Amino acid sequence: PIQASFSKASGCDHTSCSVCPIKQSPNRFIPCLFILFFATLIGCTPKDCEIQFLGMNDEILNTQIVKQGDRITYPDEPYIEGYEFVGWDKDVFIAEDNEIIRAIFEKLKYTVTFYDNDNNILDEQIVEHGEAAIAPEPPKVEGKIFSKWNKSFDNVTSDLTIKPHYEKEFFTVKFLDKLGEIIETQQVRNGEDAVAPNAPEIPFFTFVGWDKEFTNVKKDLTITAKYERNGEYEMTDVMYWLQILSIKYDINKTLLTKEEINEYNQYVISDFSRTNVVDVTELPKTIAGSYLKELINSYNIMNKYTVYSHETRTKLSSAQKNIILENRNLNSISSNIDVQFGLITDFAWMKTYPDNAYADSYTRDYFQETTLNVGEGVAIYHTSKDGNWYFVQAQNYYGWVQKKYIAVCSYDVMKQFLKEDNKLVVISDYVIIEGAHVRMGQAFPLLEELSDSYKISFPTIQNDGSLLLKEVSLNKTDDYSVGYLEYNYENVFRQAFKLLGIDYSWGDKEKDGRDCASTQCAIYHCFGFMMPRNTTEQKNIPTYGIEVSGITSNYMKSNYAPGTLIYSSGHVMMYIGENEEGISYLFHNTSAGEGKCILQPLDGYGGHKIIGILKMQK
Repeated sequence: PIQASFSKASGCDHTSCSVCPIKQSPNRFIPCLFILFFATLIGCTPKDCEIQFLGMNDEILNTQIVKQGDRITYPDEPYIEGYEFVGWDKDVFIAEDNEIIRAIFEKLKYTVTFYDNDNNILDEQIVEHGEAAIAPEPPKVEGKIFSKWNKSFDNVTSDLTIKPHYEKEFFTVKFLDKLGEIIETQQVRNGEDAVAPNAPEIPFFTFVGWDKEFTNVKKDLTITAKYERNGEYEMTDVMYWLQILSIKYDINKTLLTKEEINEYNQYVISDFSRTNVVDVTELPKTIAGSYLKELINSYNIMNKYTVYSHETRTKLSSAQKNIILENRNLNSISSNIDVQFGLITDFAWMKTYPDNAYADSYTRDYFQETTLNVGEGVAIYHTSKDGNWYFVQAQNYYGWVQKKYIAVCSYDVMKQFLKEDNKLVVISDYVIIEGAHVRMGQAFPLLEELSDSYKISFPTIQNDGSLLLKEVSLNKTDDYSVGYLEYNYENVFRQAFKLLGIDYSWGDKEKDGRDCASTQCAIYHCFGFMMPRNTTEQKNIPTYGIEVSGITSNYMKSNYAPGTLIYSSGHVMMYIGENEEGISYLFHNTSAGEGKCILQPLDGYGGHKIIGILKMQK
């Protein structure tokens, strides 16, 4: 009856309830019922029982006050990092008295597997949470040294897969100069120091160190020399541009050898119809009269412009112009002509017609074809009616030149003078030799070099018009070069900037001036280039001349080097690179503005105007 009463009260049938005291421990349940029954008989109530649940370190996890005979409620499983809860130390479900129940834990364990680089297992270990694994001996790898394991295993908190990390036994250390060229390459053992080579000297810069450390080398290194500029310069100073060029280029590196310049010249003379350039020493000694008439008549602009007398500066009449035309002496030209030869003895105008009359204006004289330099060789084809003019073929032009500036000589004498291997070259804007105005780029046979002077063979004219080669001494303090200059950036820029600021002169009519084309010719003559005289012919040089339709600064930067010549209609300029701000600049002699040789930004001139490019390098 008592059991039935308990079942009714608790709703338990003693068969399915896991916490039923009758099912769990019927022997314990009987005393409890007795106590309850007795307490009921004497009028007492069940006492309170304190139930404590403690953790691994006896910290209190939960405390319950439960009536004696009531059911105990177990708390949620406790959590401790690195441990697994496995149960309680007691199985008490009905409160009988105060109880202390402790949680039981086991430490977690993990698998730590060591592999080699080929994924072969080296070692496998079971390690408790927070403990350290013990690394095996790493396998040797040829050409490498063991550096470390790829993961830490001093405090294991999970399963781990660990592989060895190797480094090279030797590393490659490259030392570069400022331009990125390799100075030296070293193989340095891992952890040791590289040894710096001597840094090369760079013009206008001082070496100040290397851009990276190279002690305790642990990887391949590329180390670049650092430099600081020696001083600051104005943009009109050649030093400014040489300094900038030195950042990107070896300014003393030969751009074209003398043999390559000779090859360049062969392209220049290969097509007279395009360049109008000849090797005077290779001209025939006899020409057809019809050919000569063709050359003379190719100038046909007498009535295109207003013509003025050179002496009086007055306008010429039609009759006076006809006298000039008659002075060409065309009727005396025979069917075959024996060619004479000679050398220019002073600054000499070459004119369209055998007269010093000028067309349009004195400063822009369309009858002024060019000026021939002292020492140039010419083939003499014809004499004017008045006997004062020769019609000649020079290296890059044909036209009329006054006889008083041409000393006649034999072909052999002219050839020996022009082809002399040992030359002295004028490299200043001009010099005065024996009273003659000699301009940049002209070469003379060098007879002897003394400690303080040079002896050259210099052409002079005798009273009868024949050549007298005179031995002349020149002071070494003046601007000369034994042989043509080495063709490199430094020399090109130094020659160019000697002409910066000179006056513009159409056709080189004035001794102290030049036009755009002859300015560039003078510079490149100093290196032995045979340059066409006019812009059209210059940009037509086979292989090196290129037609374009407008350019940009970026196009020039990306495709062409400083020293490249670029052309607009009737004009030529030298591209000299970018200034400190990255702006592309041109060097050219122009009639615009003050009429001088200037520096000008490409964009300021107008890249859209450019129609041709002449490469001055391969």
